[in-house]
Amino acid sequence: MNIFLIETPLQLLNAIEAKNYFKLANNHLLVFVETTGYDSELFKLLVCEDDWDEVRFINLYNKKIEFKSKLLGHRISEKVQGWGYDYQQFLNRNKLDGIVHSFGRCKNIFLGNYLRDYIKYMRHFANTLEHEHLYILDDGTDALLINNERKDRSLRKDHTGGSGSYISRLKAKLRKSLIEWNDKDADKIIFFTAYDMDVGYNDHLVRNEYKYLREKAASVVISDNVFFLGQPLVDDLYMKNEVYFDYLRKIKRYFADEKLVYIPHPRESVEIVGKIKEYLDLDIKRFNVPIEYEISIKGNKPKVLASFFCSALQNCKIILDQQKIKAIYIPPEHLMRGHELTQTAYEYFKKNANVNFEIVKL
Repeated sequence: MNIFLIETPLQLLNAIEAKNYFKLANNHLLVFVETTGYDSELFKLLVCEDDWDEVRFINLYNKKIEFKSKLLGHRISEKVQGWGYDYQQFLNRNKLDGIVHSFGRCKNIFLGNYLRDYIKYMRHFANTLEHEHLYILDDGTDALLINNERKDRSLRKDHTGGSGSYISRLKAKLRKSLIEWNDKDADKIIFFTAYDMDVGYNDHLVRNEYKYLREKAASVVISDNVFFLGQPLVDDLYMKNEVYFDYLRKIKRYFADEKLVYIPHPRESVEIVGKIKEYLDLDIKRFNVPIEYEISIKGNKPKVLASFFCSALQNCKIILDQQKIKAIYIPPEHLMRGHELTQTAYEYFKKNANVNFEIVKL
């Protein structure tokens, strides 16, 4: 039995690639919906249930809890609110543990993400279900960060101490066994990745060459459009509004002789996209599927694909093979946060640049 845990469309595409690459049978897909803003309808559009032995759509409890009582006061109200979140997390853990119990054991687990302190329930699943091999799928450039974390051995130590009173230690033990996720690092993982990385001690790497999507894209006729993939840099507070718009103006001038189409990121706000259309007069086109799916399965292949440090550039570099891809460089001083992520991505792009994959400084 092979079990795939995913929560984004890109993770789903990489799960499909892994299933085909390893020629696996008896495959079970667990789709955690609405944990990252993607609803079940999108996944139902992308998931072909006949390709899987089982598909489960799973919701975790993620409600905002507010409790304020003048009678009890601010301090007690905060405690009650905290208990509410603890109970919600208890239900989530109980649900996932029930799923683990229903499987018993498996041969391979494929996780959509493994970032430390991010998607802890995926780590918990792998730590509680007996398995032989643990694979990590790409979720954008997070693969590079995960590899960096894995190579830093100090992060992989269990820092839970045994200090404090007997009561405090007992409470901590109960929380650990009933409420909190078990997010301990695995001793060994296997990256199934589009990135050529030097992995750390005991880890392994299998290159994802996107063979399945490349075969689909090879027969598609190229359009005369230039697709620019937007990123939620303003919404995620990576960049000031005016700086992002200034870059888009320069990009519009750079592609002045081409049919430039702006593809908003799914998390870009309606307000920002509206301003891009109004002030920059860019042609806007939204896709309800990942760009990798759009250019291959749906057959909408552009003449040139461009973005900033979007992870799709690396994936599409493999899928599109000999077509032009351009990464627009953003220097660190123009960003308010995320410097490690962006520089890691650009350094990787630089190392793998060629005649068709270019880093552009405007």
